[in-house]
Amino acid sequence: MAERRGGVGRVWRAALGLAWAVVAATFVAAPAPAAVSDETCITCHANRAMTLGQRPGRSLLVPAEGVTGSAHHGLACTMCHRDANRIPHAATLAKPRCAACHAKQVAAISGGVHGGTRWEAEESCQRCHGHAHTVAAKPRATPEFCASCHARESAQYKASVHGLARARGDMDASTCVNCHGPAHQVRAHTDSLSTVSHANLANTCAHCHADREIVARRKITIPAAVQLFKDSVHGRSKDPHAATCNDCHESHDLRRANDPSSSIYRTNIPRTCGRCHARVLAQYSISVHGQATKNGVTASPVCTDCHGEHMIKGPRQENSPVAAGRVSETCSHCHEAEGIRQTFGLPAGRLSSYRDSFHGLAARGGSPAVANCASCHGFHDVLPSSDPRSAISPGNIGRTCGKCHPGAGSRFQASRVHVVETDVVDTPVLFWARNVYLLLIAATIGFMLLHQGLDFAKKMRHHLKVQSGRAEAHAHVVTRWFVRMTPIERIQHALLALSFLTLVYTGFALKFPETWLFAWLARLEGGYAIRSTVHRVAAVVMIVASLVHVIYLATPRGRKLVADLFPRLKDALDLLQNMLWLFGLRAQPPQFDRFGYIEKMEYWALIWGTVVMSVTGLMLWFENESLRHVPKWVLDLATVVHYYEAWLAFLAIVVWHLYQNIVNPDVYPMNWSWLTGKVSDAQLRHEHYLEWARIVQQEAAEKGDDAPVDKPGEQPPAGH
Repeated sequence: MAERRGGVGRVWRAALGLAWAVVAATFVAAPAPAAVSDETCITCHANRAMTLGQRPGRSLLVPAEGVTGSAHHGLACTMCHRDANRIPHAATLAKPRCAACHAKQVAAISGGVHGGTRWEAEESCQRCHGHAHTVAAKPRATPEFCASCHARESAQYKASVHGLARARGDMDASTCVNCHGPAHQVRAHTDSLSTVSHANLANTCAHCHADREIVARRKITIPAAVQLFKDSVHGRSKDPHAATCNDCHESHDLRRANDPSSSIYRTNIPRTCGRCHARVLAQYSISVHGQATKNGVTASPVCTDCHGEHMIKGPRQENSPVAAGRVSETCSHCHEAEGIRQTFGLPAGRLSSYRDSFHGLAARGGSPAVANCASCHGFHDVLPSSDPRSAISPGNIGRTCGKCHPGAGSRFQASRVHVVETDVVDTPVLFWARNVYLLLIAATIGFMLLHQGLDFAKKMRHHLKVQSGRAEAHAHVVTRWFVRMTPIERIQHALLALSFLTLVYTGFALKFPETWLFAWLARLEGGYAIRSTVHRVAAVVMIVASLVHVIYLATPRGRKLVADLFPRLKDALDLLQNMLWLFGLRAQPPQFDRFGYIEKMEYWALIWGTVVMSVTGLMLWFENESLRHVPKWVLDLATVVHYYEAWLAFLAIVVWHLYQNIVNPDVYPMNWSWLTGKVSDAQLRHEHYLEWARIVQQEAAEKGDDAPVDKPGEQPPAGH
């Protein structure tokens, strides 16, 4: 029984193995299924009624004509639908991956604004290229093409200067690709690698606006705009939010400056700049300039009139139009323009009155600390003096000036600030002081030129006669020396001469800082008061030397000096006789004592000039203290007197004193008495005959001799 069961089992197992072998052989020998052809696929997918599952809205139709005209024409369906390689295929196929063939493009777009994750990047392909079955061969990122997603930006571009130029056929005009880059590489403007990021935008604009060929071909009006911007305070700023091209010109809605809707149209500029400078815009809006602009006065200044356009510089930068030393010049572009002044009734002479004032002179000399137009009138919040809010209103002018002149407010409140010396109506005191001085200078220096000119001609003729043998030369044999100046007198003279020349030079350097003779000093200062310090030190030296001289006058020799210099009737007669002689109306000139009318005029003019210059100079030096006691017009008068007295003194020294002691043919190249203190007997007898005769007689009397002295008509003519 057991054997029987075992035999049956063996038979069953053998039969089962044979069956499996037959089945296996059948499968091994069977041919592999054939690849699914495009015709097979289209058999189903040409049916318009075929949908995905039970959703009628998801048609599975693949139009044959679309595939034929697409960029994918010639590719087998299974190249994208790899899991559809057998029929029937699964009900739901895996989504095709563009990266299988377009890995480089998908990688590029995945990091851009159109992508995101790698999967989102593949989904975004259809947004630009369309469905894979009908994809265009080379779609172009034109404004029309981009408008499907960026309708607003596309509309702005079409109305922009670039879009209009492109519509006219100008192929130089930029499009989306020129700014944003190829479609697969477009990045968000917040991306630091984006061509339109804040840091890179200027370089992007430079591709066209710094291209010399494009600039010349398209006649771009500001050819160096990019470089000017890069050198500006905005372009050089380290602030990541500093303004760049699109902050002023817009990004897509970029219009010409003469378009009223443009962000850079004249009346729109304050609002454009106000996007970053809100506080300044608020101040400008209430100012007289802002109100005029708001009311349509296009001649009223806006931001770019004062600060510039692309080359905007900060107030502390050299050559900035709003730098302390150039603000007045910037303001004058309008306030000194005759047409603008006449149209709007602006007062004349504001720039000239400022430039001639101490503030203006210091500014012209390069001082960065001196007051300028903006110091008094304000920067952006300029208001008329009739406005109580104005810094120059009657109620505020004292406080405004008091910022630099503490304690002098009330004096400024009652005085004119812009002073014009030639205005007889508003400043009669200054007008007459100036004209009296001009008349005095003309008369005094004119007389001196006439006197010295005649003297020079007379002596030159005499020297010519001597050279030709028609006259005898004056005796120059030195037999003895006389003391003309003591050491203390020479020291006083040296201090006076040195301080005077220093005062003249540094004073005129303030008045004429642009002149080549003084410009180096203005450059040397570099904004520091070197010139004024030297001027004041020289003033102190002159005052001290004058006080020493006053003390010296109390000595016996000093008292004798005053007595000899005191004017007498003989001096007037000597002047008359000498002029007659110079004109050839008298045979002999007058005879002079220790001091003739020439030295006496010099001395007393020096006393007068020193007093006037010292008083007015000290008033101007300590102007704050002065304004506590006198009104401002007194300081204005002191300024006029100080200036014209300086001219009078300088010209008198050159024409009168330097001629007598240097140019004078009888002493050329110099009268060395100021250095040695001595004068030869020949020179003393020649120039001061009466003094020489008196000394000789006194010495003879002391010796008991009766020394003969030439009679007045027998000695050589004085002054020859």
